Amino acid sequence: MNLRLGRIKSRLKTNSLDALLVTSGYNLTYLCGYTGSNGMLLVFKEGRSIFYTDFRYEEQIKTELKGCGYKILNRNLIDNFPVEDLKRITSLGFEANHLTYRNFLSLKKQLKSKIKLIPQENFVEQHRMIKDQIELRTIREAVTYTDKVFMEVLKLIKPGISERDLSSEINYRFTKLGDLSFPTIVAFGENSSKPHATPTMRKLKKNDVILFDLGLRYQNYCADMTRTVYFGRAPKKFKEIYQIVLDAQLKAIDFIKDGVLAKDVDFCAREVIKNAGFGKFFGHGLGHGVGLAVHELPTVSAQSKDVLKINMVVTVEPGIYLPEEFGIRIEDIVVVNKTGCEVYTKTSKELIEL
Repeated sequence: MNLRLGRIKSRLKTNSLDALLVTSGYNLTYLCGYTGSNGMLLVFKEGRSIFYTDFRYEEQIKTELKGCGYKILNRNLIDNFPVEDLKRITSLGFEANHLTYRNFLSLKKQLKSKIKLIPQENFVEQHRMIKDQIELRTIREAVTYTDKVFMEVLKLIKPGISERDLSSEINYRFTKLGDLSFPTIVAFGENSSKPHATPTMRKLKKNDVILFDLGLRYQNYCADMTRTVYFGRAPKKFKEIYQIVLDAQLKAIDFIKDGVLAKDVDFCAREVIKNAGFGKFFGHGLGHGVGLAVHELPTVSAQSKDVLKINMVVTVEPGIYLPEEFGIRIEDIVVVNKTGCEVYTKTSKELIEL
């Protein structure tokens, strides 16, 4: 039996649900291996799960699907919902985070009040938080390749190159290995103060800060890394703030272990930055889970209710952003273990001056 589907079936029994409708693409990949763009899965408390797609993916699923049967429907799967497969069902859970309101209404109309629709939040995502050994190995490889590409691209940095030139080069190298986890960020100078800057034609000049945020998607699993380097000899102010960010990150990494509250890890790093007088310039959470999605559970922030557990994979990425001046962020991927964590990202965090 597909162990992942087995765990979902067990939770359906615990939650008094007869079946779960899975429509999230990441959750479909996790549960049955499907990587196409149009699919849904019915997981039954009893009996075999059924996957549905349209003609375009009929050949693809023959090599991808595992642990379930399948049926080919018309392209709009929800509007042509297989009501006949729910004859013994009285309660159907659905992914409230992913099913659109329009599709919910279509589904409700077809079921004609015979089946109770029960919204579920993060039903599958809760299982995805804990990685198995295959997932951990794949993420480690994604991180290793990301490290390698970053070091290669550093050699291309020269006056006059644009943010878009560098990001395009990173993207090209990633697509030779797999795909992008997210749109690559390369930000020079004042643009680095924007945490999610979009690469522009801004050209590099001497004494510019360069912020890189990049990650390879390898065999469906993501990497995520940020490094901030200086093009020239870094001034005292930059070096001091860089050290504050690094101290915050190292303290948080040292605090991580099985059983700690994610919000306490965030607090650990945030206090370092706050005590240095830059608290208002660190406005985002410390980190997030990484796996099939580059942002997934658990959340490592002041508002998080998550508890870190063995084999959770998270980022640790404190930053300080001075508007219209520069920003500094340092980000690694770590995996939680019983007594601490292992840092997968191997690129040096010592300040690089080019």
